[in-house]
Amino acid sequence: MTAATDSGTPDAAVDVDAGTPDAGTVDSGAPDSGTPDAGTPDAGTVSPDAGRRMPPPLPTYAGTCPTLVAGSTQATGRNVGFMSAGDSREFVVLIPPNYTATKRYPVIWGYHWLNASAGSVIRDAELEEAVRQYEFIAVVPENLMNGSTKAYSFDWPFVEVMNAPKELQLFDDVLACLNQQYSVDPNHLHVFGASAGGLWTTYLSTTDKVDRVASLLSISGGLGEVSLGITWQITWVPKPNKFPAMVVWGGSTDWLGVNFDVASRAYRDALRADNHAVITCMHSEGHKIPPFPDQTDGGLKFAGFWDFFRDHPYGLPAGTTPYSAGMPGSFPGYCQVVP
Repeated sequence: MTAATDSGTPDAAVDVDAGTPDAGTVDSGAPDSGTPDAGTPDAGTVSPDAGRRMPPPLPTYAGTCPTLVAGSTQATGRNVGFMSAGDSREFVVLIPPNYTATKRYPVIWGYHWLNASAGSVIRDAELEEAVRQYEFIAVVPENLMNGSTKAYSFDWPFVEVMNAPKELQLFDDVLACLNQQYSVDPNHLHVFGASAGGLWTTYLSTTDKVDRVASLLSISGGLGEVSLGITWQITWVPKPNKFPAMVVWGGSTDWLGVNFDVASRAYRDALRADNHAVITCMHSEGHKIPPFPDQTDGGLKFAGFWDFFRDHPYGLPAGTTPYSAGMPGSFPGYCQVVP
């Protein structure tokens, strides 16, 4: 990973989609009054009927939420001018074409890699089709800009951690407004990111924001300390919410400024030692798109990722996964449950 480009990740250069946002069309959905934020979230409470842990209440927005734009395509789901922590932010919200307020929908956040954009994630992860087939809401943020300059060296503030609260506040603010205006399933909040976005996803998992997260996917992210002009470090902080995690990386050649092999292994080991269920997918392609099998029947290339989120709701017993009996067929053979 370098400050100029993230050439080994799915998008080799700056994505042209980032510079040509579409204001989209307003689809406010059916309002949901949401639930008040109880302050700093804890690890959840126990459901009296099923004995399953429930997530803390979703956050609230300070002030009046702007009307969110959502659609089934990137062009119809782009939000601009959303105010959070004093900044004007931009992100895409995708909803299924058959969205109805009578059903609660999982929410999946996706963070892009270095010098890419929300459009990069939507395109390379086949996210519009995934939203349609799996029926979830996707939130794909753009990195913060100061005019024409990036606010953070590596798009997300895992180096400039003094500014990390801004990005964590955006996470809360969008969730709060989404919960007011759309039908959100609080038991299915999931996060993924790749490369720089994977490192930010890892960092987010060390904060209290992960207390609401059902499961998490890191693609070439991880823990560690590196000097990239600025020495930065992500260390594990034991979490009361024992969320399942999938850790994906490209083996010993997964390197681009950061040794993602070492970082991903460290993340895997720290999670497992903290009694989180962990699934690893270590391939041999280096710092590139994970080589999941191409689908010839109209299926999604990364169906395994969406299956993982669907199959791991909030509140599973610590350290457990339904995949212990065997990985689903949507995963390549190099994926496995960590003992």
